[in-house]
Amino acid sequence: KCISIMAPASLQFMIDELLERESLPAAVAQHRYGGRIVQQLLKKCSVSQVSALAEALMQESVALAGHSFGNYSVQHLLQNGTEEQQHRLAQTITRNAETICRSRVGDGIVAAAMEHVSSEDKLSIARAVLLQPGLLVELAQGRHGHSAVLRMMQVLDGKESLQAHMSLAMGIATLRVSRYGRIVAKYLEEKALHAAVGQQQSV
Repeated sequence: KCISIMAPASLQFMIDELLERESLPAAVAQHRYGGRIVQQLLKKCSVSQVSALAEALMQESVALAGHSFGNYSVQHLLQNGTEEQQHRLAQTITRNAETICRSRVGDGIVAAAMEHVSSEDKLSIARAVLLQPGLLVELAQGRHGHSAVLRMMQVLDGKESLQAHMSLAMGIATLRVSRYGRIVAKYLEEKALHAAVGQQQSV
């Protein structure tokens, strides 16, 4: 609460302390209460003021992305970071799609990326997920992952779109019994119905 009412310049000492040791920013970001401090600093201070802190977090972004508390700092950078920071994090997600998607909280990272990064980076992430057998169906069952998958379906086209639809269709029985997966199943069913109606009208 103190951070929210203090001027950014008055918070510099906290940033300086976090940067005293190379591993400290990531360690604090993974703490139940320390993570909230890191997030508040990223939110309250200017981009230039927290650039070194953001850089330190990005260096550990894969580990943070799969951590129950650390993932929120990465999500914050995806939502509010610079275009360069968003692009670099998107590249990290693309390179580590399987690891991040299959971590317990990684679907929140992927969902944030699919909402906030550039169109080109969204496509790269979607393609990386599609390359891993079964990963799209797994992601579609997540609390945040299902929204990421729906966004992926919007950016993929041509053969890749067809491949994604086929992958999800093969797992539709699993999706239908999943709390969040059924949302993706409904999307597929409505799209199939729409296509069928369109074909009938064209006859």
